[in-house]
Amino acid sequence: MRARRWQIILSVFLTIGVAILAYIKRERIALALASLREARPSWLLLALALELFGFFCASQIYYRVLRSLGYSFSALRLWGTALVAIILSQSVPAGGVASYAFLVQNFRRRGVSPGHAALVASLEALSYAGAMLLLFGFALAYMVLRIGLAAAEDARASLIAAGVAVAVISGATFLLTREQEMQARGLLWLKNGIARLLRRNWSDAPIHKLVDELARGRALIAARRGELVLLVLIQLTALIVHSLAMLVVLYSLGVRTSLFVVMTAFGIALITSTFNVLPGGGGTVEAVLVLSLTQLGIGEQAYVAAVIFRLLNFWLLLPVAAISYRLLMHGPDLDAQPSTPDRRESKVPLVRD
Repeated sequence: MRARRWQIILSVFLTIGVAILAYIKRERIALALASLREARPSWLLLALALELFGFFCASQIYYRVLRSLGYSFSALRLWGTALVAIILSQSVPAGGVASYAFLVQNFRRRGVSPGHAALVASLEALSYAGAMLLLFGFALAYMVLRIGLAAAEDARASLIAAGVAVAVISGATFLLTREQEMQARGLLWLKNGIARLLRRNWSDAPIHKLVDELARGRALIAARRGELVLLVLIQLTALIVHSLAMLVVLYSLGVRTSLFVVMTAFGIALITSTFNVLPGGGGTVEAVLVLSLTQLGIGEQAYVAAVIFRLLNFWLLLPVAAISYRLLMHGPDLDAQPSTPDRRESKVPLVRD
């Protein structure tokens, strides 16, 4: 609860900082946005198509895992599921939790067993975190090599936030990979500390239940470590496709740069956005994109490119995600079609494509 409160406070301060920066740079931003009319529509349509293809790539996570478990879903349904899950994670506070809950509930409505639905959602979350860290690692290395340590200091706010995000994700990974007894001790210590601080008396039962569920999920994941590596690569491909969409946006404005530049900007913005719980990132994603692009040699067009990219990547897709959510969660309650006769949770086959 305290961590959540601090995340909200940090989100608010980040957004206030972005608003102040936007006010100070208002004339420069207005001048840049005035060139929006110069963007070539054909390139923007291509960028939108790439954005949609990026969501399709992300949907292949569900396809591969569900297929290995013996379920068959249409590509269109999984595409819509990926779109809803990703947009949902950026639209509401605790977006990652909301996205996880949506995936589990959606797949359970379609006939997937509770354990398998949780496994799919867990593998999606783990593979996304791994891909995000890989992209950020590349972004940090490229920025240092391209503009040097001195210039990288100008982006220290984003890098500090990203470093903290890496530490949090690494800490969570460390905890999840410990033995069950150590996990219980650590979580009980944390629970008892918060209880003493808030002067509450909480039962240990929820902690033991959580540890048991983590152990069960870890056992399922351990049987498919090689597959997890492949899922990370699929997620990384999806992120690169989104970066390619931003490159096309820059091309539409007459800016010529490399894919490495936009991958760097997107990687830093992506991991920084994990700290902001406000809808759409509260403007921090756009601000970090602009900051990173300008540091990498993109001029005034960085402002326009960041705005257009976020329109195509998030805001214009909100109504599409809303319609997809309605169809997935309130449409006909159809069962998933098994591709193998046995779908019991006790048997978790590996992928053999």
